[in-house]
Amino acid sequence: MSMPVRVTILSREDCHLCGVVYRIAMQLQSELNIETSKVPIEGDHVLTERYGSRVPVVLLDEVEHFAGKVTEGELRRAIKRARWRRPISRILSRLGFDPKRG
Repeated sequence: MSMPVRVTILSREDCHLCGVVYRIAMQLQSELNIETSKVPIEGDHVLTERYGSRVPVVLLDEVEHFAGKVTEGELRRAIKRARWRRPISRILSRLGFDPKRG
């Protein structure tokens, strides 16, 4: 199976929306090949300066895809697109290899 897509949720303490997005990602983790982590931006000067109050910010394989409210459908589609951008996924698809699709 291919390497999992890394889903990182940049958050702040006591951010309700951050918790909602993280729970959505954790639900998707059980059916899609992803690794989910939640990273608080407090205490990291660079992250705080870059993202400030824009949390939650969703990174897929360290590339920003969303800031603010995210639905399950939006996140699911973005994960599929992130997986497809990987060269090995396109090669295996053309060869007819069809792993459990997310």
